[in-house]
Amino acid sequence: MKVFKTILVQLFTGINIATVLLLWTCCAVTYFNPAVHPRLSLFTLTFPAFLLVNVLFIFFWLIFKVKRVWIPLAGMALCGSFVHDYIPVNWPSAAPDSALTILSYNTNGFGSYGAKTERQPDAQARIQQCLLSAAADIICLQEAQEKDAIIQALADEGYQHYYNSELLIFSRLPILSADTLPMYTRRNHCVRAFLLQGADTVMLINQHLESNRLSPEVKAAYREALQRPDRDSLREDLRPMLDLLTAASPYRAQQTDSILRIVREWLPRPLVLCGDFNDTPVSYTHRVLTSALTSAFCESGNGLGFTYHEKGFPVRIDHILFDGDTWRSYQTHVIDTISSSDHYPILTKLARRSH
Repeated sequence: MKVFKTILVQLFTGINIATVLLLWTCCAVTYFNPAVHPRLSLFTLTFPAFLLVNVLFIFFWLIFKVKRVWIPLAGMALCGSFVHDYIPVNWPSAAPDSALTILSYNTNGFGSYGAKTERQPDAQARIQQCLLSAAADIICLQEAQEKDAIIQALADEGYQHYYNSELLIFSRLPILSADTLPMYTRRNHCVRAFLLQGADTVMLINQHLESNRLSPEVKAAYREALQRPDRDSLREDLRPMLDLLTAASPYRAQQTDSILRIVREWLPRPLVLCGDFNDTPVSYTHRVLTSALTSAFCESGNGLGFTYHEKGFPVRIDHILFDGDTWRSYQTHVIDTISSSDHYPILTKLARRSH
């Protein structure tokens, strides 16, 4: 019996070490440019699975062999910044009254596209009410095709706006100028506005990075494949989705690199970047952009914070980044009480740092 237990402990030790190495591999892959290694970039999507396995191993070792609990703990500690990016834990604190409120939201055409029109005919009215209730100083919307009623409603509340290529910026701060940034893309876009805050000019970027173009049929096939007891054909069933993800990642990588150049040219002046990145917190996109900017959710959010909530695809792909030398974020959270789009809005408060 003792020999059998020893064999099992050694077996599970090997499995745990393997999951730690795979967890580290997910982190390492974010340093490889998807424009060069598009298929490799998909490995980062397995990060939550290997993180969960290591968390479960903590409880396993506490019960069966407490001396081995250092394996998952050390494994997660050595990639702690990625773990924090994926599921941050922060002590909440109240924002100063002078803080700016920033909201970013992919509206999915204000609910006017696809099946959501039938399920939620009042989607546009509900989204409009959500935006007004948030009382944000700056609002960045993506996929804002059916825009006229929203523009009029927010103009009545004192917002200025800039619109181009399905991207919409609303601001209570004066808009000095705005333009559309050139971007290597099949369809998506990026716009920029210069806002006046006191004596400072703030660069605001609203971006919608390359979409994966997952059709309802591909998503349905993915959900069905995961539910089948027979997993022998799983890889073949998932191939259409993997091919679409692979095709989109090089575009996002080149878009990310071009946005980073614009960001670095503007810094250290005040800057806010919002939008639908179509990439998770553990990705090339997120790592590269947060090398120059601070993630609001990572700094003052808590938990997983899924912003894309379609069944079978819960991920946080909508982000608000900012110049961390200028601002500190407070009370960042996802507004999950409105389901008129396949995304939830993300909101943060930014207060000036005292120097």
